[in-house]
Formats: sequence, C-alpha cells, structure tokens
Amino acid sequence: MQAISSLSLFLYEKLLVVIAHAGENKDITATYTYSFQDQKTIQHLIETEAIFNAPNTVGKLYVHHQKFTLVPTSLFNPSQGARYLSFATEVNELEESVTYTGVSNNTIQILGMANKNLIDSLDKKLPELEITHGAAHVLGFFLTQTKDLLNQELFIHASPDCMYLAAFNEGELNLFNRFIITDEAAFLRYLFTFIQQMAFDRTHCKIRFFGNPEWLHTNMDNMELYFKNIHLITPTQNVSYLKGAESFMNTQLLEAFWQQKIVS
Repeated sequence: MQAISSLSLFLYEKLLVVIAHAGENKDITATYTYSFQDQKTIQHLIETEAIFNAPNTVGKLYVHHQKFTLVPTSLFNPSQGARYLSFATEVNELEESVTYTGVSNNTIQILGMANKNLIDSLDKKLPELEITHGAAHVLGFFLTQTKDLLNQELFIHASPDCMYLAAFNEGELNLFNRFIITDEAAFLRYLFTFIQQMAFDRTHCKIRFFGNPEWLHTNMDNMELYFKNIHLITPTQNVSYLKGAESFMNTQLLEAFWQQKIVS
C-alpha cells in the first residue's frame, strides 16, 4: 500500500471498481472490484477495506448513473449547475451535490450528481478525491476515437446492465445518452431509436461496440442479424501496468484500457 500514488474509482449501479496507481507514471499496480446491492454496502467498504485506508489522498471518482446532462462551455455558468440539470432530471440539493467536468478540450461540460453521504464518507479517507460523472470518462474516450469517421457512426460503451450511446454525423457529435438495459429487447429498442432519430441507414452506418455484449444481454451473432457494419473493438490503451496487474484487462471494462490522466 505504501507505493500508491493515486486512486481511480468507478462506481456503477451495482459495481465499484478501485484502481491503485503507483509512481510518477501512474502505472496500475492493483485493482479491486466489489459487487453490492445498496448504499450501506458502499459505506461499509469505504470504512473497512484496506485500499481506502492506505496513505494516499489523491484520485478521482467517476459516478455512473442516469442523472447527467451536457452543456456547451461557452454557455456554462457554474452557479447554475442545478438549474441545467433540472431540465434533464430531478435534482435534490439536500441529498446530492452537483459535479461538472470539461471534456473535448473543455468545450463541453458534463454535469452530474453525487450523493452527499458518499462524498462525506470518501472525504474522510481521501480528502483530495475529485468527483465527476462517469459520462465524462466515456465521452472523453469516444472523442479521442473520432479520426477518419464515416458520415454515419454510432459508438456503444457497454458495462453491466447499462450502456452509453453516441451518434456522430459528418464527424460531429450529435447525440449522447445513457440507458439501463434489462434485456436484449431494450438494447435493440434504444439502438433503433437512436438510428431513427439520426436518420441513419442501419444497413450501412458503422457501429463501434466497446465492452462485453453479454452485459447488454446480447451477442455479436444476434447483433449482426440487424446491423451489417457493427464491430466489437478493444479500446485504445493508454494505461500501463506493473507486473501481475494486467489480468484486469480480462474484465473488458473501459477503465482497464483507457483512463483520463490524473494531474496531481
């Protein structure tokens, strides 16, 4: 634990991923994954797990959930964060704090919510931890993959029982959203709706799928029945591992291959 220089945390609806970085290069030295069913379990993990009691205070937490929105930085006023979010989702400022993070060379602000009790628990262990919505991680990755796009492209980021979906038209981001996926029918319904909204030709538009299709209750054989230009792609890797930690890539999670750089 002494070698840890920072932590990256990724909180999904039922999964918490903790990545320990070491040294100036932020190499991944260890990873921890925890399944849970409620917020009390997360609080218990923070209180008891050794990784949260290591001598380190720096890192970043990405909270994945449905409460987020995108705002152009040119129109963004930090003091109006709750107001922006209220157009997209219910906001409870007594229980949640507004977060915002710039992506795409800070031209887009991603606003989200973080539970205040969670923030308080983490602040006791990691007082320098930055908190942002998980969409900042996913969209930040998508926007690094836009060289030589076709006229009609969709990007899918899969994680357990949910997906982010982005549509690019003529190389420009037009739509971006997150959906809870309970079965294959839900996955297909959201994908067809996106294609219809964009007026894309589903037999020709290119679809890049990142992650494990099983998380969305589907597989490549079934998807290829509906989409003729769909590709399962391993994310571009910008992280490095210390020996013995590379098995984390077997999870197929985006954070096992690509992470926003933490400046400490």
